[in-house]
Amino acid sequence: MSKKAQNRFFSFFDKTPNPEPKDQEENFFYEQIAAMVGAGSWRIDFVNKKSFIDKQMRSILEAPDTYKPSLKHALHFFDMDYHDDVIKSFNDLSNGTPVFDKVIKMMTYTNKSFWAHAISRPALDAKGKVIGLKGVVVNVDKEKERELMLEKAIETVEANNSRLFTFADYVSHNIKSHVNNLELTSQLVDVTKLPQDQKELFNNYKEIAESLNGTVARLNEVVSIQNRASEPLKKVNLEEAFERIKSKLRPLIEKEEAYLYSDFSEIPVIEYNPEFLNNILYTLIKNGILNKSGSRKPEIKAYCLENKKKLSLIVEDNGKGYDLGPNKDQLFHMTRSSDNTNNSESVGLFIVKNEVEALGGKIEVTSKPGYGTKFTITL
Repeated sequence: MSKKAQNRFFSFFDKTPNPEPKDQEENFFYEQIAAMVGAGSWRIDFVNKKSFIDKQMRSILEAPDTYKPSLKHALHFFDMDYHDDVIKSFNDLSNGTPVFDKVIKMMTYTNKSFWAHAISRPALDAKGKVIGLKGVVVNVDKEKERELMLEKAIETVEANNSRLFTFADYVSHNIKSHVNNLELTSQLVDVTKLPQDQKELFNNYKEIAESLNGTVARLNEVVSIQNRASEPLKKVNLEEAFERIKSKLRPLIEKEEAYLYSDFSEIPVIEYNPEFLNNILYTLIKNGILNKSGSRKPEIKAYCLENKKKLSLIVEDNGKGYDLGPNKDQLFHMTRSSDNTNNSESVGLFIVKNEVEALGGKIEVTSKPGYGTKFTITL
């Protein structure tokens, strides 16, 4: 766009008695653009001490046709909270500051408030001296109100999450002491001296105590994820992390004759929470082995790729696979149950998903019964 065209867009127009046909065409062109985007323009002439606004600006301000713009009335069109900003920007622009670009709260002629995107710049003569100011104002009230509503909704969600984690932390710590007492009591009882019917009841009691203890432990782990997610990230060698998990799962690997393969040559090192990464690899590899197919030995592949400047950690197996249906996220629900899985597996995947998302990542799953499962973690 030419400099002349830019000036016309900012309504830095010349009061030519008889504009040329080409000028009339360009004026019409920019008037239509201004009307389409809801932009109004203004200018202040320091030399002749006059102010001007165009038709669209008059419409935005709801000013009557009889209103004559004046610099001394300018502050009336701005919310009082922004008066200092407006005065400062006026002085800065008058002294040659290149541009003012900000979303501010303005007032109409009829005293209605609205949000506006204001862009202003100094007008210079041939010698570079500031001889006035010019600007464009766009009514962005609807967009700003949506933004403020979204911010408020986010604040509400964050506050609710904070209260939820506080409550969960309180409950888990208080229940834990009672559960420990139940388990300790069960250990003090000599089962051999109990009658047969009481033995069965006591065994049920022990199972309930152990199950409750496991549930509380998992609840503690979920609650602590958010706190641990705020810890500084560290550089982690993926191959070394993979080998540590293999060593930890060695008895299960040998028992099931599982084959584990890794290729981190493309992305050997990532910045991540080491504790989270260990649990993610441990859970996905262990589940891949346990969820084996009856017709073949378990095979687990792990690798890391970069695509469009995003890193993806991938773990896939050749196990039984899952029938996910339309809702793939159900696999990560803590209360989910299916023929393929047990409760501990569900809780493990639930924790993995929470760890990934706590660090701003995303985990996706593709699976088909009889063809295995593939987990893709976008870091």
